[in-house]
Amino acid sequence: MKRFILLLAAFAIAGFSFGQKKPKINQAEKARSEGNLGEAKEIIDEAVEHEKTKDDGKTWYYRGLIYASLDTTNNAQYKNLANDPLKIAMEAFDKAEQMNKGNNDYYISDANGLPILKSQQIETLWGHYLNKGVEGYQAQNTEEAVKYFTKTQLVKPADTTGYIYAGLAAQSGKDYKTASKNFYKLVNDLDYHSEDIYNYLIYIEGTVNEDNEKALELIRKAKKQFPNNVDFAKSEINALIQMDKIDEARTELESAIAKEPDNSNLYFTLGVMQEELGNNEKAKEAYAKAVELDPKNFNATFNLAVINYNEAVELIKVKNNLGITSADLKKAKEMQTSINDKLKAAMPYWEKVVEIEPNNRVALESLQYTYSQLKMNDKALKVTEKLEALGDEEGK
Repeated sequence: MKRFILLLAAFAIAGFSFGQKKPKINQAEKARSEGNLGEAKEIIDEAVEHEKTKDDGKTWYYRGLIYASLDTTNNAQYKNLANDPLKIAMEAFDKAEQMNKGNNDYYISDANGLPILKSQQIETLWGHYLNKGVEGYQAQNTEEAVKYFTKTQLVKPADTTGYIYAGLAAQSGKDYKTASKNFYKLVNDLDYHSEDIYNYLIYIEGTVNEDNEKALELIRKAKKQFPNNVDFAKSEINALIQMDKIDEARTELESAIAKEPDNSNLYFTLGVMQEELGNNEKAKEAYAKAVELDPKNFNATFNLAVINYNEAVELIKVKNNLGITSADLKKAKEMQTSINDKLKAAMPYWEKVVEIEPNNRVALESLQYTYSQLKMNDKALKVTEKLEALGDEEGK
């Protein structure tokens, strides 16, 4: 009797195993394409567990499509069928790719029977979230924008666009923690280096988080990436001044110059430091040395022109505020001589700037004024014509 019962049990188990039918994964995709996402999910969830379908790459490919549809659907009855469906979808796509082993791309057919490749579907999915993020941003709903821009990162983790947009949207909404997370991802992990991104991070660390050490670290990293950026050099000096580390800055510069006495950029940085400290004459010496070492050092040349020109401008302001007494008129005449001397000192550097950058409007306008003041009318007329031509080109 006992043996008979055991046999019945064995047959029952065998019958149960035999009754587990192989899931029809094509039926799951058909249900998805028809909008029956509940049915599609039920079939594919069973398929990824079933012995005969769990090792089929197409099973995981369809799972990716179905769960991506769950994440993008507007049908309320399907929206809560899964937690974080996009994450599940991308994991499924990745697994499908691992099983593909270099074979042709997965695809489904459209209404005309034409293939839609998995790579195309990924691109469409990415574009969907990007557009939703842009819509949120334009509607000034920064939280919604960040949510969708973050989803683009899941779809294409190596693409920088989603991180840039998510960071900008978060910063716009004053969510600086999320903004910095995205910006650091760009700089540290994706090897994406942008002057703007560094400036955002420097602002967040220095101004928002009040972490001057971290801000200084970022400034120096930015300087290495963009050695010709004047603003980063100035930011470093300003940061050191605020942190009472002028001696450190001076020592580092002197040490660097001792090792590389022919490095024009080091003298330029020294000039920036002296200028920030209000030591204009020492700044001029450092800039002049930078130009001597490298006549094409645009930043040092430009700063030399500006520092001399600004000294002339300050004198002009004082002169214009003088009265009309004989003493004032005498002083104005004396001051004009000094003004002309300052303009003459700046002039060759403005000319050099134009030689390096022929369409530099600041230099051209400064030369126009300088030539006019110094009664160099022929040169003033040529610069005026150049500026008018530039205006015509910009107006086209």
